[in-house]
Amino acid sequence: MWNRWRLQGLALVAALFSPACWQHKEAFEKAPLNRGEIQFARLSERTNLFVERVRFWSNEMNEPRFFLALVPKTQVAPSEVFILNHGWRDRPEDLLTHLKVDQVYDQLLSRHEVRPAIVILPDVRFSNFYREYADRYPFPNYLTLVAEEVAGTVSRRYAVPFERQRWAIGGFSFGGYLSLDIGRRYAGRFSSVSVISGLVDSEWSYWPSQPPPPGPLDSQGRGKHTIVVPGPVPRLLLACGSNDRLFSTMSDLHARLTEIGIPHLWSTGPGGHTWKYWSSVLPQMFKFHLASEQESGSGQPIPAKAASDPSR
Repeated sequence: MWNRWRLQGLALVAALFSPACWQHKEAFEKAPLNRGEIQFARLSERTNLFVERVRFWSNEMNEPRFFLALVPKTQVAPSEVFILNHGWRDRPEDLLTHLKVDQVYDQLLSRHEVRPAIVILPDVRFSNFYREYADRYPFPNYLTLVAEEVAGTVSRRYAVPFERQRWAIGGFSFGGYLSLDIGRRYAGRFSSVSVISGLVDSEWSYWPSQPPPPGPLDSQGRGKHTIVVPGPVPRLLLACGSNDRLFSTMSDLHARLTEIGIPHLWSTGPGGHTWKYWSSVLPQMFKFHLASEQESGSGQPIPAKAASDPSR
């Protein structure tokens, strides 16, 4: 099964993650930015939230990067963060244009179905997926970019401490892939992870009681099984449309996690690798990570589905 995952993943790279999508830059992305400098712009607002853009210098990428922030209008500043990652061909703005993330979140806030949290849409575009997937790069740079640099900038700007229960991460397609990888390695930072229509690396391990052999390491001694912030298994949501070309990959991940005793929620229904299917899942994602007391019934996270065998 695991070799099949690997072959499927490589075969889909050309179709889903071709370098042709790299990389249109808007005018604001071409503006000069010094190391350590932060640029801020308020882009729009809705009844219950502002949409902001924060641009910062990424040491990992050696270039400016940015994220969008959906910031609820509350008397007390929000104390939680949900990082929502886009797909390989996309930009953060596409989540507003095609998924209407700001509109959906605004409506959920209006109905008090979710807790107010800062929702972060980072720029996770890279020049070459092969670099992100190749064995010679066992610690991809999206790990440091998102889990360290984006999260660190968000923590400082919005005064949200790195306390595990305050942080969640998820994404679509490549964004789901990197969210799961971050969840494996930063379990002590993120309390919940959602993976929608994602790829999976067959060599990944999932929160084992004993770490497997490290395998190939990069120049800093980091490999595919390197844990940066150890912690308990996060709450997990997996979802994929039954007509998605990655459905078998996600189904195999569901089966694998069940086999090794990792609790998770598994959701599927008609749909492909499309904005339409992802739009249907988006409210579920928000409620999974941020369900309000009236929605969950207790103010606690929605219980994860039980699984069996405790081996990893």
